[in-house]
Amino acid sequence: MKHLAIFSFALLVFPGVACADTLTAANVSHDLDVRGAKSTVNTLDRTGRFDKVLDRIAAGQSVWIQLAPRLAKGTDAGHSTGLTVALAQALPRNPQAVLAVLDDGPVIGADAVCSAPFIEPAPDEVSAYLGSAIAAVKGVRMSARFASKTACLAVLEQARADSQATQ
Repeated sequence: MKHLAIFSFALLVFPGVACADTLTAANVSHDLDVRGAKSTVNTLDRTGRFDKVLDRIAAGQSVWIQLAPRLAKGTDAGHSTGLTVALAQALPRNPQAVLAVLDDGPVIGADAVCSAPFIEPAPDEVSAYLGSAIAAVKGVRMSARFASKTACLAVLEQARADSQATQ
């Protein structure tokens, strides 16, 4: 009975993300719906799971990438940087999904995500990343849904020019 009370308390304090096995995009989406972005991001961080969400976004998993705009509304500076970097890492893997979520904001806008926003990368890593990201974005068919393709390509090309100028 005591264990049931503790588990029930955990579900009240951390709904949707209380159990280690329940980190799914559907559960995070539900938490965003019920609790809002800031509370969800704070709970994910407090339980050590925000980095796991970022890993899934960075891996290019569409269902996780689709959560980025909603998560961005609840991020602070550190979380914002992590989300931006995760989307940048996902760009060569799943450009369609990343382009579909870009907005004009500072966290998930083309100027942020498509600028190779990595922390202290080696020059050869940046060069390789930009080559693969540019090729991936160029491979996306133009449509109204991917209007951000042109903006992203422009930022990627500028990042490549800046990178080459500093080498």
